[in-house]
Amino acid sequence: MNLNDLANLGQIIGAVAVVVSLIYVALQIRQNTNAVRSAAAQVVHEHFASWYQLLANDAELSQIAVNGLRDYFSLSETEKARFIATFMAFLSYSQNAFLKWREKMLEPPLWMGWELLIMNLVSSPGGKEFWKERGYLFGEEFRRHVEDDLMKRTPHPDAKPMGAFSIGRRAE
Repeated sequence: MNLNDLANLGQIIGAVAVVVSLIYVALQIRQNTNAVRSAAAQVVHEHFASWYQLLANDAELSQIAVNGLRDYFSLSETEKARFIATFMAFLSYSQNAFLKWREKMLEPPLWMGWELLIMNLVSSPGGKEFWKERGYLFGEEFRRHVEDDLMKRTPHPDAKPMGAFSIGRRAE
């Protein structure tokens, strides 16, 4: 074996090492992407869970939420302020989940459950009125999704915002 043959062998070994390194990097990127997706899903679920916990721990706020979703204009000034704060938090979490889903950081089956919940709340009589007053505060893409898609869908026959009253249409 001469010096030229050794140089060629060195180039082949170097090329194989580069290919192996690229495969390793690709696997690491994939693993990192999965970890980021998992973390994004966890954050989304934690936000919604904390929102539900807020309502579960405060019977008065829960009643305000139900009353507001049923009839937004029936709320007193103080109740309306609490309702707005509560649902602005919910819709902020919803917008965050929507953006994560659009960025493919949230798996479609996870998003679908939250999307149906959003639809139930914004499709309720009070939710529609709330959105008319406050929808402008959200990003254009999320607003379009809510207004041009979610609010135009027919709710599931079992749809009940906060489990309190039906907005779905049951087949007779």
